[in-house]
Amino acid sequence: MKSLIINLTNTIRILYVLVIYLLIPYFKNPIKPRTNKPISKPYRKIEVDTELPIIETIEVPNYKE
Repeated sequence: MKSLIINLTNTIRILYVLVIYLLIPYFKNPIKPRTNKPISKPYRKIEVDTELPIIETIEVPNYKE
């Protein structure tokens, strides 16, 4: 019975140390909660060309000629 209690206390100590080592990174850099707000980034304004493009009509050759 005495050896069982000693083994259980050793297991508890090992688990305690393991939990402490796993919690150290969390306390150094806590996780920030996410917000539901949309991200508002200013976009670049649209620029439109003032001159219209030159469109040339191409004559389709007639195969009979």
